[in-house]
Amino acid sequence: MSNYWTTGQLAALTGLSIRTLRYYDQIGLFSPSLYTKAGHRRYTSEDMQLLLQILVLKKMHLPLEEIKEIIRTSSQNLLDTLDQQINRIKKEVAMQQKLLHQLEQTRVEAAKSDRISFEGLTSLFELIRLNHSNYFTEEQLQKLRERYLNTNDKVLKQEEKQFKDLLKALKDSMEKEISSQDASVQELAIKWQELTRIFSDGDSEITKNAEKFYAENPQPALHYGLDSALYRYIQKALKKRKD
Repeated sequence: MSNYWTTGQLAALTGLSIRTLRYYDQIGLFSPSLYTKAGHRRYTSEDMQLLLQILVLKKMHLPLEEIKEIIRTSSQNLLDTLDQQINRIKKEVAMQQKLLHQLEQTRVEAAKSDRISFEGLTSLFELIRLNHSNYFTEEQLQKLRERYLNTNDKVLKQEEKQFKDLLKALKDSMEKEISSQDASVQELAIKWQELTRIFSDGDSEITKNAEKFYAENPQPALHYGLDSALYRYIQKALKKRKD
């Protein structure tokens, strides 16, 4: 058995095309250590290890230029790269296990109670999604979840209606170009803030984290009519009130 591989053999072994391997050579990402007198590429076992490292980094969705820079400047070897990939996958698996646990809990609760409506399940799934964020601690998420499950359906619907009505009134004011410093707008903003405190069961940290989450992730908030422009409008009104 030879101690090197041809471009064709390497392509067959890795699943990469010959064209791709030649391109990697052209951009200086991955070049063979040896050439024949006729100019044909020959890859050594060390080259193979480097290519494996490149493929692992590529699997992490890094652009080729970044991979090239990592290889050029880093002393990281193949084992380090593999360890990094293993740790990343472990985190993903842990996250999926957490999601599975939440889904199983939700199913048990849905089987026990007729009161978990479609909207309720939507709210629970939103909390599940928040588990993947850096905005809430496990304790805060559990507190939010318990409040939802322990609150009467009628009360929940009333609170949600109040929340939507307040946001609609605030949005109307914003679209009419009424200043956020106007007393009527400030009053609506304060009512909105008080209602968010009720949702968070009076926990100021949860309120603060929720506001930050919706400010930086507008899509979930659009369900209630809260977009980033309206959020800024409300915050200006509250800030002026504090001043």
